[in-house]
Amino acid sequence: MSITLRVFLLILSLGLLGGCGFKDIDKRFFVVALGIDASDNEKKPYRLSLLLAVPSPKIEPGASKTQIETIDTETVAEGIRMLKSYVDKELDFGHCKVFLIGEKIARQSYTEILQWMSRRRDIQSVADIAIGKPDAESLLKIKPVSERYPGNTLFLSFGADGTESSYTYVETLSDFARRASEEGLDPLMPVITKDGKKSFVINRTALLDKTKVKLMLSPAESQLYNQLAEDFTKSSMHGMFEGLDLVVAITDMHSSFRLGKQNGQDTITLDVKIRVVFEEAPKGIYEDQWQPIEQNLNKEYTKSCLALLQKIQKANVDPIGFGLRYRATHPGKEAWQRWQSIYPNVKFIVNTNIKIEGTGIIK
Repeated sequence: MSITLRVFLLILSLGLLGGCGFKDIDKRFFVVALGIDASDNEKKPYRLSLLLAVPSPKIEPGASKTQIETIDTETVAEGIRMLKSYVDKELDFGHCKVFLIGEKIARQSYTEILQWMSRRRDIQSVADIAIGKPDAESLLKIKPVSERYPGNTLFLSFGADGTESSYTYVETLSDFARRASEEGLDPLMPVITKDGKKSFVINRTALLDKTKVKLMLSPAESQLYNQLAEDFTKSSMHGMFEGLDLVVAITDMHSSFRLGKQNGQDTITLDVKIRVVFEEAPKGIYEDQWQPIEQNLNKEYTKSCLALLQKIQKANVDPIGFGLRYRATHPGKEAWQRWQSIYPNVKFIVNTNIKIEGTGIIK
């Protein structure tokens, strides 16, 4: 037998051998959500909760099957490896789209958790991250009646495929990591709470510095932040006119800000342009003059914006990115140090221009 033929047969036989350690789908446990809480054990400060998807032939509301594995550990990485001994299949994080951080640990420090998430190669950078209140473990144990797939309720709450609420801020792991390391731009996360035993409520936002939570916004403040920072149009605005309640729906919105000085004082001027239609109003408002109503809405919205911006300023956080804009427009190594001394005393100016376009489909 010639040498060429021998080499060919050797190569052919090598091609028939298994070339990777890939395991079949029925030998893997898909982790659909991960919760990280603070434990009561000083030697093992982290409590990990894995929400594992259990395959099921049924695809109907309430048919999703999950399994939760929990462990107290010294580090997150060691805890994940230890949890492998709790199950009979390989843990797969390829479908893990939601990470919940318990409120207690978020108020202490999130830096080590973020480091682990950023370094692990099988964790998606587009995964959603949020704070679980009071803790992540209890939220993962909730089984919504309408859930078709394991963990699908949380996915739809954050993704554009499901609900789009003006009270819910959506944060991805990649954006959170960028904000946690960028000078002049601070991170923020949505806050998830329980509504009984069968559903979630996501209507608050937590503002953080580079290590922990600094401020929790109320639902109204969370909606206002989404309007200013994200130009979120699927939202509403409440106002009063001549003692009567008015609710207008925002159809178009654009906001921008600029840095400057006024009478020697550093200022941040926020320009907000909004187009609205009446969603709830007294009968006969179609025949009234809308200009006084617009002026009243402008005044109330400006007041709310100033209160929110000053509250954020007092907490010494900057989720909108005023400091990042200052660094971009003021080159030099000392720009960041200068901004840190400017921001606590900066004056906010809000110019609101609300235009009423109609009264809905009836007069």
